[in-house]
Parts: sequence; structure tokens; C-alpha cells
Amino acid sequence: MQDGHDYIMLKRFDIDCIRTIGSVLGQSIALDYFVRQVDGMVAEFTDLNRGMEKTGTFTMKRKKLFQLVGKANSNLADVILKLGLFERSDVAWKNAKYAQIWEYLRDEYELTQRFGSLDYKLKFVEHNVRYFLEILQNRKSDFLEWLIIFLISAEILIGVYDILRETGIEPFN
Repeated sequence: MQDGHDYIMLKRFDIDCIRTIGSVLGQSIALDYFVRQVDGMVAEFTDLNRGMEKTGTFTMKRKKLFQLVGKANSNLADVILKLGLFERSDVAWKNAKYAQIWEYLRDEYELTQRFGSLDYKLKFVEHNVRYFLEILQNRKSDFLEWLIIFLISAEILIGVYDILRETGIEPFN
């Protein structure tokens, strides 16, 4: 095997060579797809953060946020499980010359670096998801606290009304 700028020259071209090259090319294309997916999520959170910066409020619905969480998690799982980015092809495991081609193409297509970039973006999304979920949880907690205050106040008013009625004082006359 000889390599140069944008080409690779093989001594022998056989089915195992095609499998090895096809495997790396497939991983590269699939990685591009996942990068585009995650870039879309990063853009959504960037817009959301800019909106919060301007307005001071957060308007995303809980369902939409959970959908983004699911999308981020499924993308990462797909990259790791389906893409097999960290697993050599069977042919490359069995034969050193195919392993050399596999390694060369992985380096040439920068699969490890591109996955690192994707992982960094997914961590950004994860950080934002946690932040916004915390905001939603705080809103729910605030609502429940006010509801408890209202219920306690209603209980106190009912108790005062009962005490006044039992003592013979008409509270609303």
C-alpha cells in the first residue's frame, strides 16, 4: 500500500480490500449524518439561549425538551452501537495488511477527531438539557409550593369560620 495526497495505491484489490475501504467510508458518511443531526440540536439550544439572554424567560415546552433529550441520547447510542466507530472490521482483525488500510483510512478521514468533536457537541447539548430541565423542575416546584400555601390558607379560613360559628358569632353578618 502506498498513500499520497487524496489517494491510496493498493498492491492487490480484492473483496476484503473493498470491505475494509467500504467499512471506513460508511462510517465516515454515517458520522457526517450524526454531526448534522447534533448541529441542528446545538442550533436549537443556541437560539433558545439567545432568546433567554434577550427576554429573560424560557418558552420551550417540556415535551419538546424531552424530545431533544431523546434525540441526543439516541444519536449517541447510534454512533456507538450502530456505527461501530471503535470496532475494527472482521477483515482488519484477521489480516495485518487490511488493518493497515483500515488505520490509514480512519486517520485520513479523521474519524476519531470528528467523533471527539461530535462528543463535545453532545456534551454541550446534555449540559443545556440539564439546565433547562432544572428550570422546568423549579417552575413545577414553585407551582406546587403556591398550591400548598393556598390549601393551607383555605384550611385555616375554614377552621376560623368553624370556630366563629361554634362560638355563636356569625362571621358574615
